[in-house]
Amino acid sequence: MPHRQVHLDIAKPLGPMTWPMGLTFLRLLLLPVFLWLLLAEVPYAAEGKHGYRHAAIAIFAVMAITDKLDGYLARKLNQASKLGALLDPVADKLLVASSLVLLSFETIAGAEYAIPIPVVVTVYAKDVALTTGALVLLIITGKVSIIPRIAGKLSMVIQSALVLATLLAVDLRSAGEGIVFPLLTTLRWATVCIAIVASVDYFVQGWRQFRNRH
Repeated sequence: MPHRQVHLDIAKPLGPMTWPMGLTFLRLLLLPVFLWLLLAEVPYAAEGKHGYRHAAIAIFAVMAITDKLDGYLARKLNQASKLGALLDPVADKLLVASSLVLLSFETIAGAEYAIPIPVVVTVYAKDVALTTGALVLLIITGKVSIIPRIAGKLSMVIQSALVLATLLAVDLRSAGEGIVFPLLTTLRWATVCIAIVASVDYFVQGWRQFRNRH
């Protein structure tokens, strides 16, 4: 994901459509396809068939590639825009957050691999707090600077890794019994801890913007 600083001002336009932005919209269009494939897997998983899940993993890979490609094109073609910088993290958030929710259901992820509800709640609490804080700051001051932070970037990477590891859990288990559960446990704890750190970090940054609003 191309991490760009975003400055939002309610009095200014966000900019024209660009090729990188088109790739971001493509990811948004692929999202319901990815989610449908996960849901379509359910009736066949009990029979040991995982074609839909493998297709979902392929879509996830395509979305990850386009995520990197739109950042490259934005720099190469000098087509970085405020709208693209805003929508790019939104597309990523929608993908990861919705995946975490679906994979918390045993019928979708499998009884042994389902992501624990506290992990999902922690991630959503961080995103809700960040969004609410940004909106409040925008209403009060008329603008807000959304600055990517190391903790926030790392949180998204770990969440994506947890989603991918959960999707691949069945295949990883067939490759080695002792790999899957230590990996999933580590990623779950890392997701929770880094989400908390990121929440505190963004709160500090928002408070500084509020204090320096004049």
